[in-house]
Amino acid sequence: MTKPNETQKDLEKLIQERSTILTYPAKKVFLEPGMILDGVYYVASGRTCHYMMSLDGTEKILYTLAAGWFYGETPCSLSEPTGLYSKTEVKSVLYKLPLQEYDYLMDTNKLFRETILCSYSKKMLIMRHEIENITFNSCKDRLKLLFCSAADTSRLIEGAWYGMNVSYTQYELSTIVGGARVTVSKLISEMCAEGFIRMLNHKIQINAAEYRKFAKNMEDDKY
Repeated sequence: MTKPNETQKDLEKLIQERSTILTYPAKKVFLEPGMILDGVYYVASGRTCHYMMSLDGTEKILYTLAAGWFYGETPCSLSEPTGLYSKTEVKSVLYKLPLQEYDYLMDTNKLFRETILCSYSKKMLIMRHEIENITFNSCKDRLKLLFCSAADTSRLIEGAWYGMNVSYTQYELSTIVGGARVTVSKLISEMCAEGFIRMLNHKIQINAAEYRKFAKNMEDDKY
């Protein structure tokens, strides 16, 4: 899950003035593999999910994009169709910047160009970390990492637990971490028994002490 990008009011106003404003309800698939994009999308509010699907219907989420993120730069720049499904996770407002305007701003506006390059670079890092995660971490550790990344550390619940900023179904968890749904269900039960998480009113909460320990171990493993 990505965090909202830092929004720049002048840049957002520039994009809005040149774009078509699209408002989509939650769970709306607005792009599918094979579609030719005639513009670049900017997430003004809400959150979008971008994923692949195998022939047997198995999904794999690559990333979610919150407010301030661009999407569609790569297929537009390469003049190729998109290879992903794109869907809103919540009600979202998107600015669709026509390709001609996108090219013009890339040529003439330094702030826009630098923001697009930053978007590219951040997505490359996301993909690199995802490859590293799948290659070197177990499904259980991938789940723990996801829970920790979504933890709301701004407040403690009962002095010992963190809630989550995003609620996931077990199916959504399986598509994110790349594991079977039955495996995810089993691992959630294991983590509850171990005290890493707990279920309260069907919502997952993370043990604050275990969160700090896991985060430290992940940080130490980088060196």
